[in-house]
Amino acid sequence: MKPARASFEATALPRAFRLALLALALCLALAGTRHACAAELPRVLAGTTLIEDIVADLGQGRVSVRTLIPGSACPGHADLRASDVSFAGSARAVLIHDWQRDMPMLQALRRSAPETFARVRPVNAPGNWMLPERQAQATTALAAMLAEIDAAGAKDVQRRARERQARIAALAARVKARAAQGGIVGLRVICDAMQKPFLEWLGCVVVADYGRFEGMNPRQLAEVMSKAKAGKAVLVVDNMQSTGGSGKALADDLRAGHAVLTNFPGGDPRADTWERAVEMNLDRLLAAMKARG
Repeated sequence: MKPARASFEATALPRAFRLALLALALCLALAGTRHACAAELPRVLAGTTLIEDIVADLGQGRVSVRTLIPGSACPGHADLRASDVSFAGSARAVLIHDWQRDMPMLQALRRSAPETFARVRPVNAPGNWMLPERQAQATTALAAMLAEIDAAGAKDVQRRARERQARIAALAARVKARAAQGGIVGLRVICDAMQKPFLEWLGCVVVADYGRFEGMNPRQLAEVMSKAKAGKAVLVVDNMQSTGGSGKALADDLRAGHAVLTNFPGGDPRADTWERAVEMNLDRLLAAMKARG
């Protein structure tokens, strides 16, 4: 009986081994197919997280997107990374805001990769994209650009654009209603100039605005304070990407509230989309008013 048992084991083990190898080969083949599909997605390099947010939404599963500037960084002070140049080298397009073309980062790309810079395309949507009207305009413009980049997915992109437009309109109505109920409308403020359009859209009265404090002299700061006092400002609003929390000193002098808002998705990890960033900005304004008493 022992020889028969030995013969059985000699044939059974190699067969089990072959089956295991076949299963492994199938798994590797499937994984390779998934990686190949991902690698074949058209690449888009976005100038900011505002562009990235829209492209990622409209091009879900059809494009691979990366952003040049983190949401918390100031666009004028961000540096070009080697990984950005590498990604841009295989990107179908580098999509930027109209105000970005002459910035140091883009000029660095022109010098380091002129053939890639030739694929830089400004989005035809001027103004501050944190405003719903501008966000809607940017969505329309980027949908058209993505349809050119991925013609096969044009219908899907346009469908997602319509869905996004509906969400933008709904969010605008909801935020406006919350702002009115929370006492934001008519609120007298001074603010970083980058936040002025958003605050005025909410219904605030901006009695004075300022830029980066390191770029202002004492006389200019005194003028801002004079306007703030004359205009009876009750809130000082900084921009996360430029003045940070520097306006807190002005708020203390004025005995006013203080808030820091973002101009880009991702400035705060909890606000990684445009929609969440708008809601968070309103939450911060309401919290600042409440803290002031």
